[in-house]
Amino acid sequence: MKSIKTFFATAFVALSMLGAAPAANAFAAVPPASSAVAGKSAPVFSLKMLDGKELKSSQLAGRPYIVNFFASWCPPCREELPGMVALQKKYEKQGFTFVGIAFRDRPATLPDFLWEMGVEYPVGLTTSELEAAFGKFMPDGKIRAIPTTFVIGRDGKILNVISGGLTKEDFESLILKAIGSRPSK
Repeated sequence: MKSIKTFFATAFVALSMLGAAPAANAFAAVPPASSAVAGKSAPVFSLKMLDGKELKSSQLAGRPYIVNFFASWCPPCREELPGMVALQKKYEKQGFTFVGIAFRDRPATLPDFLWEMGVEYPVGLTTSELEAAFGKFMPDGKIRAIPTTFVIGRDGKILNVISGGLTKEDFESLILKAIGSRPSK
């Protein structure tokens, strides 16, 4: 009986992650947090990228950017990436960049995955500090669902926070909003 319960619990969690069953796990979708955090200063952060270099939020001052928490094992994250890669190429000359934060991913296989997907923007592995810094802008204080996207304007203020998968068109709209924001004086 215990093995049957374990089987069904495991199947339910797997189906929930794929969107085929109501989500009731650690990665369950949460409502967008944008109305509660729009206009607040983006978190100060430091991200050790996969190439060993460090990206600090101060290096992004005056630039519009999107921080995207994702994982290679996450189907909606995989669906988003081709659009993100195309939009990075389209808008990088206007100072825009994506910043990818791999959420509880496998460090050994992540570089190959990113290469296969054509990702050329900065990517690093999550840390408890990064999760806390960005998680404080989520309704329950934690990043529980991926993908989760934070849109930051030129002024360093959060323009939007979205939990859940986005289309290329959604991202482009958010990028244009970020590019159109005014830098702080």
